Amino acid sequence: MTCKEVKARILPPRSLKKLEFGVAHARIVYESYEFIEDEIRSSYHPQNFFCFSVDKKAKEDLYSKISTLSKCLPNVIINPMRYSISSGGRNMNQAHYDCLKLLSKLQGWQYAILLQNYDMMIKSVYETVAILHELNGANDICSRPCESRRWNHTAKWDARSLKLFRNESQASATQLAANLTIVRHMVQSTISRAAVEWAVKTVDLSTLIKQINTAIYGSDELLWAALQMSDDLQMPGRFTQKCKQNFVPCITRTAFWSRQKNIIRCPKYRHSVCVFGIENLQFLSKSKTLMANKPYPAFDYAIVDCMHELLFNRTHLDQVDHNLDLQFYRSLENVRYHKNLLNPNPDYKLRCPSGDKKS
Repeated sequence: MTCKEVKARILPPRSLKKLEFGVAHARIVYESYEFIEDEIRSSYHPQNFFCFSVDKKAKEDLYSKISTLSKCLPNVIINPMRYSISSGGRNMNQAHYDCLKLLSKLQGWQYAILLQNYDMMIKSVYETVAILHELNGANDICSRPCESRRWNHTAKWDARSLKLFRNESQASATQLAANLTIVRHMVQSTISRAAVEWAVKTVDLSTLIKQINTAIYGSDELLWAALQMSDDLQMPGRFTQKCKQNFVPCITRTAFWSRQKNIIRCPKYRHSVCVFGIENLQFLSKSKTLMANKPYPAFDYAIVDCMHELLFNRTHLDQVDHNLDLQFYRSLENVRYHKNLLNPNPDYKLRCPSGDKKS
């Protein structure tokens, strides 16, 4: 696989219109190189960045090909560290955190999206930026109450015990005394540049990640929701612990479980999650989310090919097959809350959302 071949497959056929800002993609991968490369091509823009953490258990051929991508394309980087990532989420947070550290050194992007191997972007580069513009610095992180079995109740979860702030003299007493609000979320999240800078420069998540990593199951679903919902930590773009008992939805990912058969016709389930097929193309093309989980190339590559063709047409041919409801995104409660946090309005009233309890 030569750089000439890589560039011929990935780089756009003509110059792209300038984006208001770039978007960084941090993806953990372990198989299906063809799908991964197709995802880069579909979301490629010179202003976007792509960081990959390759599972230690992945075949060396995959690591070699991702390494070649990073050598051939200036906006593709690879995490030099490799972790054995379990289906229960072990080491997922660390792999993403490493990518965020690398991405923080690059200029031009304003949001970072956390992805897993089989996440498929369903918005064009221009649609993605238009949507993220409406978030106006707010993070998009789902949250829901966390089952007690998922975390260690004997451990200390305050900022000082976790050695969270790199320079405690610059942190307020409130921040140092802050106890994390333990809630859970889906791995796929969209995090503002300011929040990423805070996470890698103002605080050090190493101890917290290690403590979360001891969870028996779902350790990858605790980190960002806890930071997002812990008011006293004052992470940029955050939401509020006042809604910790609610199911806070997000617009980063759409996925459907086997118990949601009444919502979508699903051709196959894998680990109880719907595996999308070509029959779901129309539904996904109208979804308000940025990505879908999951397609499974070995089952039906047509949904991948057709979605990527749709995004190509939207990106390069200015095809308009649906209208973006931008008012929907700016009306999200976490966005309204963040706007009020920056510019307090005495008329603002918090409306804790009640998202899909099955997601």
